[in-house]
Amino acid sequence: MLKRVEYIPIKVPAMRGRFNLYWTLKKAVEDQREEILDNDILAISSKFIALSEGRVVKLASVKPSLEAIKLSSIAHIPSALAELILRESDKIYATIPGFVLTIKYGVVVPNAGIDRSNVERGSAILYPRSPLASAEKLRLQILLDLGKRVGVVVTDSRLMPTRIGAIGIALAATGFEAVGDERGKPDLFGNIMRVTKRAIADDISAAANLLMGETSESTPMVIVRNSGLTIIDKPVKPEDLAIEDDKCIFIRGLSAMKQQFISNF
Repeated sequence: MLKRVEYIPIKVPAMRGRFNLYWTLKKAVEDQREEILDNDILAISSKFIALSEGRVVKLASVKPSLEAIKLSSIAHIPSALAELILRESDKIYATIPGFVLTIKYGVVVPNAGIDRSNVERGSAILYPRSPLASAEKLRLQILLDLGKRVGVVVTDSRLMPTRIGAIGIALAATGFEAVGDERGKPDLFGNIMRVTKRAIADDISAAANLLMGETSESTPMVIVRNSGLTIIDKPVKPEDLAIEDDKCIFIRGLSAMKQQFISNF
């Protein structure tokens, strides 16, 4: 019999400055009279993790380089933001007015995931220093303090090609197999799957994003219960979540645009 998967939102008061991520989340769970159980998957907002690490930057304190000034002119963005994008992005592909198309932690995102919402005016929040390290640390803290074996997903919201609106996606995961391999299995009509894999961590993130929201919801964690996933004692390698550029149909399609940007920049 199929079980009903539960998504339990955990609200946390607005936080400022650095704070202890685990103890803050633990208190929020207790205040809501909820609990963390064996086999739960915890979906945690990457922005909340970044806040706990003090990854908020005042734009007025950023000194733009010559490269940033040129990028800001091409992309029509503040030069301080352009400097942060240059520092934070793993790759830069192209620009459109107001945005720089980048890759960060294997995800195609505008502006290296730098966000100016849900922070004080004049500031920007960066991605966590290492989403995977943060997820693994949280998983081990729960194991040592509560004795519970859980999985952790670090979530963010991003735009999808040709689609309107943001959707949840996983930046990192630990404690379970984040990608399910369907290759070699038959479909309903006996056709053998040859390339299909399931982005399980992304699926969890997308559903959790319904409860986390994008504005004033103040819900940085969602407990996912009865997922049917097996908890394992190992993190998920970043390369297990992201496909190489030369195998990604979207990146391959953008290669011409990238070359044009490089020649202009």
